[in-house]
Amino acid sequence: MGIFSVAVDYFQRGGIWMWPLLLSSFAAVVIGVERYLYYRANFSSTAFVRRFCALLCTREFDEARVCAEEGRGVAAKLVQDILAVKGARGKAREAIVYAKADRAIDGLEQHLDYLSVIIGLAPMLGLLGTITGMIGSFNALNERLQNPLAVTAGIGEALITTVFGLSIAIFGMCIHAYLSAKVKTASLDLYEVAEALVSEWEENEDLEKDI
Repeated sequence: MGIFSVAVDYFQRGGIWMWPLLLSSFAAVVIGVERYLYYRANFSSTAFVRRFCALLCTREFDEARVCAEEGRGVAAKLVQDILAVKGARGKAREAIVYAKADRAIDGLEQHLDYLSVIIGLAPMLGLLGTITGMIGSFNALNERLQNPLAVTAGIGEALITTVFGLSIAIFGMCIHAYLSAKVKTASLDLYEVAEALVSEWEENEDLEKDI
């Protein structure tokens, strides 16, 4: 019997609660793949962030503008959007910078909450499947008095949902930890760019004329 056949057999023995568990595992994989591809396409490299901030610190504004225009990802887009804002001064301009940075981070964190729900929900669904399975086994106890081992077998089958639920939760936690680490790095890069722009603007009110 192959691995696939064994998996199908366990799935069928697990009962009706295996279906929502299967859906949860599918959703976790979809979210993980979607976020991974999104991050690959939209993350700015830390090298870009360091170069842009270094150019600002040395007041090489023309080079900084070119660096931002040639850059890719959310940090480069943040710079481009901020430089496109005209007329704002002082605290208003600072508020715009941080608001745009927060919006960019919010976009990076999308769907991670759903993954957290799956991580918490999967073990509970597994436990619910186990409890309902055990209830069914004990309800049939009177019919199995001649074969007590049948009750034990029924309880063993009921525990299948708990195993699947815990496995999905562990898998989801690994995905969530990986994606959260990526988001944390991108968030630090975004705030570094925002801080660099705000600091230079505080020192030079005419920065937007140069960069």
